[in-house]
Amino acid sequence: WSQLDLPQAITDALKYQKFTKPTPIQEQVLPVALQGRNIIGAAETGSGKTLAFGIPIVRRLLTNKSKHGLGALILTPTRELAIQVRNHIQNISIFTPIRVSPFLSFLKYLYKVEVIVGGMSIQKQQRVLKTMPDIVVATPGRFWEIFSESEEYLNMLKHIQFLVLDEADRMLERGHFAELTNILNAISSKRQFISLLIHLGKYNMVHGIHQTFVFTATLGKDLRFNVKKKHTTRKNNAGSMEELLSRLELTNKDPAIIDMTTENVVASRLVEAKIDCLKTEKDLYVYYFVTRYPGRTIVFVNSIDALRRLVPAFKLLGVEVLGLHAQMQQKQRLKSLDRFKTNDKAVLIASDVAARGLDIPLVDHVIHYQLPRSGEIYVHRSGRTARANRDGVSLLLCGPEEQKVYTKLCYTLRKGKPYPDFPVDLSVLKEMKKRVNLATEIDKLEHQENKATHEENWMRNMARDMDLVFDDEVIKGRGNNTDTKAVQEKKKRKINAMKAELKQILAVPMLPNGVSRKYVTGSGMSDLVARLIKNEGKIGFFFTFFFKKKNSFHYMY
Repeated sequence: WSQLDLPQAITDALKYQKFTKPTPIQEQVLPVALQGRNIIGAAETGSGKTLAFGIPIVRRLLTNKSKHGLGALILTPTRELAIQVRNHIQNISIFTPIRVSPFLSFLKYLYKVEVIVGGMSIQKQQRVLKTMPDIVVATPGRFWEIFSESEEYLNMLKHIQFLVLDEADRMLERGHFAELTNILNAISSKRQFISLLIHLGKYNMVHGIHQTFVFTATLGKDLRFNVKKKHTTRKNNAGSMEELLSRLELTNKDPAIIDMTTENVVASRLVEAKIDCLKTEKDLYVYYFVTRYPGRTIVFVNSIDALRRLVPAFKLLGVEVLGLHAQMQQKQRLKSLDRFKTNDKAVLIASDVAARGLDIPLVDHVIHYQLPRSGEIYVHRSGRTARANRDGVSLLLCGPEEQKVYTKLCYTLRKGKPYPDFPVDLSVLKEMKKRVNLATEIDKLEHQENKATHEENWMRNMARDMDLVFDDEVIKGRGNNTDTKAVQEKKKRKINAMKAELKQILAVPMLPNGVSRKYVTGSGMSDLVARLIKNEGKIGFFFTFFFKKKNSFHYMY
């Protein structure tokens, strides 16, 4: 950091956050960005790119703070990423007067950075905007929804000094091209006004033209070429990254292009393996892994239905399990993430909403309960672990019906080489299977009871709202639950008895004497690697992959 000539307030904050040195992306971006050049970069999530644009923003605003309010606009594809970016910039601003304003009642910070995202009160966000924050971090949809309503808000864009598009490719995937175009057009029209003042000598050139940062996951050769020849692509590829870049009207003749992606699609300290099993055995093998190898684990599923089935079943098994999916309310999602981050033995069962962009540090293991539908999704999922020079494990649970997808993954990511088999201690599976089957049966019966009760209550409420006279027994007979009261009581007693049996079983130690519950990413890593090599039949690709790459680790977020 000493070579970058940063203000003392920023270096003190970096030391306080224990950021001892820049990451590779920061080493490449910061020297150029601090000179005021526009940046177009490609880097994996978690590479440290937030500070690569956050530090120049904070540094400029410390020395040349706009007297007219908004100094920087940062756009992100998701609410969670917006909050994450805001937190990172907040952390390097703790010794500065920069206002990164909070209005989220369930988050507490010492200083302020504004977040404009969906799922929260528009009126509250409008009130905070009137306080003229220094930095706004927003999702395109909500930002344009608010700013397009008023010329007062649009005028805030006149004096903007920084524009950041973080994970721009994801914003296009999520259908935000129209909002992005509107925002860029609004900034462009306001900049024309500033350009006129500059021409008349009534405005400082340094403050008049904003600096732009664009980050994507990949930056192909065609895109590199089109950045310099941007005006040739506007008529083609509508809604594409090329079209988006062509609308940025970058002030530098040649923006700095920094590509930190590598041919290694996964982190060098990531151990990859698979377990071949039947679809009905996947619950068992997840339970085996999280019991045998405790650690912070994410289990990825392809459907919310699978997630809703797994979470209650694993709670019955005593696993510290949490759920995360797109249909959860914002507060629930953030609460699950916070609880997961603070528990080093927690298991997060998640849909792919969590696979990319979220800041989930110190994840030890990733389990693919259902195989990802593409190699890109596999890389994004697996990128949750083996970060910041730590070991990590990515485990595939592969059923017979998924062989075609598995073969495609091997061809795409490993040049046809199969994943090594994960070592399983068969001596404990029988006892584990008994526990898993009992928990699954309890959850199934409880789900049936809850569903029947819900349907009966719904029918009663509908009849009451329509002022209909109804017979309670008729209501019961028309729902899924046609059981008599005695039968229902019998089912409840059965469920309670099964719960008591499961509780008794769980109280008995399952792993025999001499079997260690090692953290597989700690002291048990070398043992696991040796066993995986043995399972491959020879010291070949995997040995080379794990050890040869060890000294050339690249950050994966």
